[in-house]
Amino acid sequence: MDIFVVRLNPDPREGVPYSNFVSEKEYKKIHSSSPMDGFHEAVNFMSEGGVIRGYLPPRHSAALRNGEPFVLVTITAKTAKKGGNQIVGIQSGCIYEGETEREGASHKQGLTWHYRCPASLSYLFPNPIPFAREIVLGQDGSWVRGPTYKIPTGTEQKFLASISNNLKGATSKAKLKAILRSGDAQKAEVDFEAEDTFEQKVAEELGKPSKKVKGNKHPTQKEVKTYAYVRDPKVVAQVLREAKGICFDCENKGPFISKVTGQPYLEVHHVQMLKDGGPDTPENAVALCPNCHRARHYG
Repeated sequence: MDIFVVRLNPDPREGVPYSNFVSEKEYKKIHSSSPMDGFHEAVNFMSEGGVIRGYLPPRHSAALRNGEPFVLVTITAKTAKKGGNQIVGIQSGCIYEGETEREGASHKQGLTWHYRCPASLSYLFPNPIPFAREIVLGQDGSWVRGPTYKIPTGTEQKFLASISNNLKGATSKAKLKAILRSGDAQKAEVDFEAEDTFEQKVAEELGKPSKKVKGNKHPTQKEVKTYAYVRDPKVVAQVLREAKGICFDCENKGPFISKVTGQPYLEVHHVQMLKDGGPDTPENAVALCPNCHRARHYG
């Protein structure tokens, strides 16, 4: 997986950087004084339903747009008066989506996002690492033009080791290792997270004035990549066995007989979702019919 470094302006507000949406009042104040002073970047590590939707400054590298997952390391600008030249976090399994306007009542300030990644693979360091440029470029290196920089092929492990060595505490080092391992190990597949993105786009269209739609007589294909947690089939089997073909929510029998199991068809749902830190255990799972499962996710 390619590794990119993005240079951002520190969030000018007090408190932990990149943790909360900018309020309309804060946005206007920041924008009137300095249009590129951190107001977009303030959401780059905030989870929205288990997904990070991050901003990239203008003139970011075209290499980010090849459709392949990438690792993104965030540093702050060296010229910042406060909080500059620091490595503040890392995100794995990032997918570039293109400039997209943020939707919702809290996003009326014209903010945009460019990439997404699972919140479980996003880590805002509790203690930012100083001397960011020196770690990224070496003592004699120079920053290329633009806000992003690709770590040269063949030097990725050395770069990641430098970050790990500069993190404080065994817990931070272990979390970084787990995020990088998960990003490399997960196979690409379409899951509820990918569907959530499509459903959000449908919801956005429903909110617009009605007009005639031409559609596409010859739909093209694209490779869809996301990350799925490794689940234990023994857990699924136990939950289905205990359900005895009856949906936990509606208490009706599964709508048809599964060709695979020979039992009424049910789907196993994690009550606390894995992407939100829930465990893959029988105690955290229930068997649901397809309708009730969809209702849990979209209802």
